[in-house]
Amino acid sequence: MSVEINGLSGKNVQSAGDNRQLTSAKSATGAPRQSAAAASDDRVSLTDSATNLQELTNRVSQLPVVDVGLVTETQRAVATGSFQFQPVTAANNLVTQEKELATLEVQS
Repeated sequence: MSVEINGLSGKNVQSAGDNRQLTSAKSATGAPRQSAAAASDDRVSLTDSATNLQELTNRVSQLPVVDVGLVTETQRAVATGSFQFQPVTAANNLVTQEKELATLEVQS
């Protein structure tokens, strides 16, 4: 089995797999069968959107997971006693996040 993928970072990716041939000459309908090698040569071309999404994924994966400046500022506020927790705002943010997640699950 040979697979060719075009459009992934400007490279052609090829994978050679199982190249066995079918020994039966006819299918149940009486039509001749193709060999496994001939029937399984697949070719995939990625669209510009898929290529852009791949690039975006790579760029996002290189971003830091945590905003170090915000963490430092929060630690300093907690240590000095100036941190003010606003439960209503926190609750509203959680509800908004849950609604957005529920919408994503429905769209999938």
